[in-house]
Amino acid sequence: MDKSIFFIERLVVRKSGRHIYDEKYHLGINVIRGDHSVGKTTILEVIFYVLGGEIKESQWLTPADLCDDVLCQLNINGKVFTLKRDIDKKSIPPIYIRSGNLELKDCEAEAWKKFGPRRSESNNKASFSQQIFELLGWDTHKSDDYANLTMHQILRFLYVDQETSSARLLRAEDNPRADSEGIRTAIFEFLLGLDNLDTHKLRQELLLTERQFEKISADLNAMYKLMGRDSTLTSEILEKEVFSNLDSIAQLSDFPIETKAETDVQKERDKRFRKLDEKVRLLNRQLQAFKQDLLVVNGEIVDCEAYDQSLKYRKKSLLESRVSYEEIGVVEYNHCPSCMKELQNLDDDCCHLCHAPLDGSQINNNYIELITEIDFQLTSNQKVLDEYREHQSGLASTIKIAEGELKVAQQELESIAKMVNISSQKAIENSREIGYLESQNKNLVKMMELIKELDKNKELKVELNGRITEIRNKIEVATSSNQARRDKVIAGISENIVSIVGGERRDNGDPYEEVFADATESDIEIDFAKDRYLIDGRIKFSGSSNFVKKNAFHLAALKESLDDPEYRLPRFLMLDAIENGGMKPYRSHNFQKTIFNLFRDRKDFQLIFCTSMVLDELNNEIYGVGPYYEGNVLNLQK
Repeated sequence: MDKSIFFIERLVVRKSGRHIYDEKYHLGINVIRGDHSVGKTTILEVIFYVLGGEIKESQWLTPADLCDDVLCQLNINGKVFTLKRDIDKKSIPPIYIRSGNLELKDCEAEAWKKFGPRRSESNNKASFSQQIFELLGWDTHKSDDYANLTMHQILRFLYVDQETSSARLLRAEDNPRADSEGIRTAIFEFLLGLDNLDTHKLRQELLLTERQFEKISADLNAMYKLMGRDSTLTSEILEKEVFSNLDSIAQLSDFPIETKAETDVQKERDKRFRKLDEKVRLLNRQLQAFKQDLLVVNGEIVDCEAYDQSLKYRKKSLLESRVSYEEIGVVEYNHCPSCMKELQNLDDDCCHLCHAPLDGSQINNNYIELITEIDFQLTSNQKVLDEYREHQSGLASTIKIAEGELKVAQQELESIAKMVNISSQKAIENSREIGYLESQNKNLVKMMELIKELDKNKELKVELNGRITEIRNKIEVATSSNQARRDKVIAGISENIVSIVGGERRDNGDPYEEVFADATESDIEIDFAKDRYLIDGRIKFSGSSNFVKKNAFHLAALKESLDDPEYRLPRFLMLDAIENGGMKPYRSHNFQKTIFNLFRDRKDFQLIFCTSMVLDELNNEIYGVGPYYEGNVLNLQK
């Protein structure tokens, strides 16, 4: 896969329309320098936030929590975007994204596009995580957001903060549900490229399917409690009972003709006749309406099926087109295909026909956007198609029952038309029995609807259970086949970790930790699910050594990502814990030298870290961001 990269070009924090922080960043090493407690950490927290991180109300730092919004000029795979996010402590606000740099006025750039933290089902609007993933070229599985990795989860790896325990690799989470072993494993494997894309999709699909299974199980339990012993009935049994009642009604309606005639009886007969006649007319109208609805629904189903085939064909064509482009590249013309005249002023960086600038990343983004839109349309169309099919089934059943009721009503009407006298006791009893059976049928029809819903959920539960087993088997097979890739990545990270921690020395030349000095690749044990790694079987060392060990892992992964295109890690990292644990200046300077040497002569990444003990070689405008701060970085009085 092509390497994905993003880096910050400029960051602005605003208060009452004023820029209280406005600094430019660059590729390579970026150092935020300043005294203790001047707000260096606050800047990294703001970056974490504007890129999609979530900060709890109680975790906001002052004075950032008093500001209005933050803007970030971000370069994603060679194209510049500006992100804007309001500072709101009580919610998870959306992110606004537009093309172009931060200086462009709205009238000069693309309009702001709003992306919320969750995908909108009503209008198929992507979340900000999905949008940024697509710009980075990370394919995402189109399902509910809880089955997707989000920017917040990705940033837990990319931002090493001060508050999280030095024994943990990912930023800590308050919500246990957002920090399960499965999610932690997914973060590491996704960013390190340990799972191929199909395996990542399978993991996401497994999460979604398991959630659906849990919901269906809960719905079924609720229905069982509501229906009691009736839950053992079937639609077939209830339908037979409905038609049995209809037969009984028909027999009761077809009683013998009486010979007696009385005025009151005649009036009662006429009243009953008019009532039944009205019922027959009503049933006829309803039946015609149901049949008309069925014709419409059948037509809509045909249209949806045709549209589905059309969308699938369009997606297949797009994918084939993308493969062709990747194999062949841009088609170059020497002559106009219309008039055959030789083209002039040919430029390799522009289209030979329209002279528009060529941007490979933009072409890839266009493919991604088109395929994403088709996927949304396919999902929406399938949802509509399922609803129409369910409606079709319901209409067919309703028409069948309505036809039976109409037949009974017509028979009863015909019988009354033949009657001379209905005053006999038998006729009255029959009429009452008919009313009871009709009422019972109404209840049976309602019960049938509940039973159908129950049966549907039962079938879905069995189907989901089978799908969960199938997905787990596929993941197991894929994981086994991907072992070679996993071994390569772990070996590369381990080698870098050893080179980083192995050079840790005191001013007298002795190692800070004997284990660090003697460590080899085989001594490194990384456990993604438990969010930790061990050196020579140990997790914990001294306070400052723990943070050296923790930072070494993230720097090792960043270093490996620069030469391994299978990494999805976007060649970006923020460190805010290089001086934690009682770090002394000498050790901090040595660690900064290690960072400097690790990335010497490389500019295909961005590393941002904070320090109050800046190394002389880094204390300049080449590596520094802003001045050496002695007062608060966010100056509200500015």
